Amino acid sequence: MDVEDTNRRCATALWGVSLATDERQVGPVEQHIHSFLEVLPLSAMAFTSCLHWDQVRAAVRGGRNAEDWKLLPEQDPLSVRYLTCLGPAIGAFVALPYAEEMTRCIRAAKARKAS
Repeated sequence: MDVEDTNRRCATALWGVSLATDERQVGPVEQHIHSFLEVLPLSAMAFTSCLHWDQVRAAVRGGRNAEDWKLLPEQDPLSVRYLTCLGPAIGAFVALPYAEEMTRCIRAAKARKAS
């Protein structure tokens, strides 16, 4: 992810929150959940960097050694059966929160029109 993509995501998140707060009450629990989700990628990167600091240094320097981090195809790819089960599960856990958010937004829009 480059800097431009990161800036675009931050701007989109800020725009989404400003729209949501204009339309409905955004409670502290929802704010904390979103903050947690925002920091997860950074935490994963930090933990991985702490565990493999020598590899991070080598990658920053260009990674010329055979044991340096490189993107390579998996030697033992995941089975079709595993992916068939995992795909719908990920889809459900991604789609359900968005569907719930959409339902609340629709309800808030209807309530706003009614009043």
